[in-house]
Amino acid sequence: MSTYLVLCQDMARDVGIPGTGPSTTTTTNLSEEETSVVRYINQADQDIQSRWFDWDFLWSEASITAISGTSTLSSGNTGFPGTSTIGPLGNWKLDSLVWDKTSESYQILDYMPWNEYREMYKYGTIDSDVPEVYSTKPNGDLDLYPTPNSATTVSAEYWRTPVVMSTILDGETTADSNTSAIPSRFHKIIIARAKMYYAENEDAPEIMVGSLSEFEDLLNQLEADQLPSQKNRRFSSAQDMFNFVVRPE
Repeated sequence: MSTYLVLCQDMARDVGIPGTGPSTTTTTNLSEEETSVVRYINQADQDIQSRWFDWDFLWSEASITAISGTSTLSSGNTGFPGTSTIGPLGNWKLDSLVWDKTSESYQILDYMPWNEYREMYKYGTIDSDVPEVYSTKPNGDLDLYPTPNSATTVSAEYWRTPVVMSTILDGETTADSNTSAIPSRFHKIIIARAKMYYAENEDAPEIMVGSLSEFEDLLNQLEADQLPSQKNRRFSSAQDMFNFVVRPE
């Protein structure tokens, strides 16, 4: 598994930058060229993760404690994505909500689009019982109907937002040892994408040709391995990703 710093050093070596590459990912201590390498690696990682919201490597699950008499599940509920160590919510897996999953009386909740759900269940008298239907509000909160009549756990699957490798975590002084959410066996794709940035900004067509070909091959492999229900069938064009622009910090 390659850390953030190792990815930066490997990329610097691949493009022919003299020396061993950046000594840290803290850019205040680096040369302009080394700073660019760090930025390219971080942006490449984000671009790849953001390509699809439902990568397998972003999948997660939550056990959310419902509050009796309250229909909404949000960040105020224990276990809601984004609270404590639970990964930030990207998108819900809409067929995955289960009321009291470990009980013999568990209830699989049916999903209904918000506008339809709101018109049917949010006006007038609202019943209180074991929920049977739910919807997602525009802000990502969940709403259950009937309103829960007990404090019970709701199990749900979801996809996290892309993990930012450059984030300095609690207890750390640098992001050097952080790793990408992308499976380690595919980490070379981050370097390949970063080298495309380098080639574009440094006017290095020979690096672009090799990196584009490598990236396209690795992207197809990653998509075949990590896209649910469409393995070996849903592929991106590397040229599409080539059109991403590196934003200056």
